[in-house]
Amino acid sequence: MKTIEQMKKRYGNKITIKTGLEFGMQMHTIKLYEKLFSQYDLDFVLLSIHQVNDLEFWNQDYQRGKTQKEYNEGYYDEMLQLVKSYKNYSVLAHMDLITRYDNDGVYSFEKIKNKIKIKNKITEILKIVISDGKGIELNTSSRRYGLSDSTPCRDILTLYYNLGGNIITIGSDSHKPEHLEAYIQEGKELLRSIGFTQYCTFEKMKPIFHSL
Repeated sequence: MKTIEQMKKRYGNKITIKTGLEFGMQMHTIKLYEKLFSQYDLDFVLLSIHQVNDLEFWNQDYQRGKTQKEYNEGYYDEMLQLVKSYKNYSVLAHMDLITRYDNDGVYSFEKIKNKIKIKNKITEILKIVISDGKGIELNTSSRRYGLSDSTPCRDILTLYYNLGGNIITIGSDSHKPEHLEAYIQEGKELLRSIGFTQYCTFEKMKPIFHSL
């Protein structure tokens, strides 16, 4: 943070430098993130879930021993409780991240009758996000990971749009310099095809709308 402040003073009249964090949160870590949020003057906060019960998705620790139905529903249960309980964030990041690490394939939330419960959970999550004046992220790393759909999937993006959601950011989830801005234009095209006319950036935790 000290380095960022130094860069703002040095280059602030030439380029815009903003400060943001990704809060990879679980219900039992909320207090830690509340303390972190209070320490800094942030422009942007991504709220994300990479673990449930301290079990990681990427190494299959969370999925192991569960059915596909159980670990998908458990993931969205945690997300639902988080958006009910924590409010100091800008957008909900890569909503269906669990898909990236689902060795059993894509778990549709609508197309198979006995999986409608997933759609109901996601609908409830999105309604809370919208009511709270928050948004969601379109994460373009789905192309980098070779996924068959966007992140979140087109169905979730369409559901968010149909529910009246209009705060949406586009992020490339850059872990390396060459990832910066990757597939951003394709992301804009996807949003336009659904019906969105604007996307957002953030400043001091407030959304700024831009035409797509």
